[in-house]
Amino acid sequence: MKLIRFGNPGEEKPGLQLADGKRIDASAFGSDYDEAFFGGDGLERLSQWATANAATAPEVPAGTRLGPCIVRPSKIVCVGLNYADHARESGMDIPKEPVLFFKATSSLCGPNDPVVIPRNSQKTDWEVELAIIIGKKASYVSEADALKHVAGYALHNDYSEREFQLERGGQWVKGKSCDTFAPLGPFMATPD
Repeated sequence: MKLIRFGNPGEEKPGLQLADGKRIDASAFGSDYDEAFFGGDGLERLSQWATANAATAPEVPAGTRLGPCIVRPSKIVCVGLNYADHARESGMDIPKEPVLFFKATSSLCGPNDPVVIPRNSQKTDWEVELAIIIGKKASYVSEADALKHVAGYALHNDYSEREFQLERGGQWVKGKSCDTFAPLGPFMATPD
């Protein structure tokens, strides 16, 4: 399935993008794509709902704004320097351990929303990343069981203000967490 959310910022409704590209309103399903949805049996129930209702569900009009494909999560965990070429390009060593950082949840926005460049920015940059949407709470999960916790995948445009990140304090959050610095979508694709 391809999960979308559409409508004005802060008023998004759940929807689906069908195999033929048609986008439908899934509001009648009765749940948005939040942590409770993913932590329970939401994907299974949504699949059953879609099988029964996709053909008759209202179509989302062309040109309707797409919001982030999931409801604002409790945290956005990112892995830095996850490409060897990018580490070299940045003049940094390839890390022996993953470099983890958080983005503020307020950085989340729709895939085509305007990005707000912070005041005094000189080095705003971006990278296309694969977002892995964790579906249920996970702590100390074995590698063999890791994919059982993945609800799906989405495109994430990871914006950074490199001067704030690297030259002004030596920590990444202030260069990565600006509002609108995490466009997500247009859809979340489930693992199937």
